[in-house]
Amino acid sequence: MSDLRIKTIVAPGESGNDGWVAARGDKLGNLYSLPAELGFGVDGRLFGCHFGTVTTPLATAATTAIAAQRPMAWLRVPDGTAIMPLSVNILVEAAGATTQGEISIAICQNDVGNGTSSAGTSGALSLNTAVPRASLVTPRQLSTGDSTAETSLLELKRFSFAASAVNQDFSWNARQLVVPLVLRGPASFLVYIGGNAVNFYAQMQWLEVTETSVSA
Repeated sequence: MSDLRIKTIVAPGESGNDGWVAARGDKLGNLYSLPAELGFGVDGRLFGCHFGTVTTPLATAATTAIAAQRPMAWLRVPDGTAIMPLSVNILVEAAGATTQGEISIAICQNDVGNGTSSAGTSGALSLNTAVPRASLVTPRQLSTGDSTAETSLLELKRFSFAASAVNQDFSWNARQLVVPLVLRGPASFLVYIGGNAVNFYAQMQWLEVTETSVSA
């Protein structure tokens, strides 16, 4: 018979669960653990947001190309916070494009700020409503004026759609990467959309922890 315990990692500012906790097992004595995503979800560290309402999509300005400093949907990650982007979905409902439209999903190593934009439609919402944990990430949408210039911009995925695009669905998820992507604040997770007056809906999900939780 043995007593196996594990030292917990507690984020700064949190209390009540620092110390040693018993490992879990079944009635036959087999140890088991939760998949990482499920464990973070149970702990209330998964969040999501959406852009566009149930019946009304967002509409980009009547421009014809993707432009730097003009993201259409993005997450502002503050200093002291780190996220692991999990997925992005964009539905192009319609477009007035006369040439090929494009979507770029990217990250950068600074907080690009608000620029001239509006708050994300839903704000950051917990994917575990039983855990009252709040996100420190700020969603923004529809930049019509330059945001702060992107530092070390890295494109993760690019999609294209025809001028006649109607109800085309584009998705990216972290499983497409070889290793998990950790975005340490200040930073930004960005979606750019080019075309002419594109009507779209978008959703983003992420795992959120404190910077010290992921620092070596």
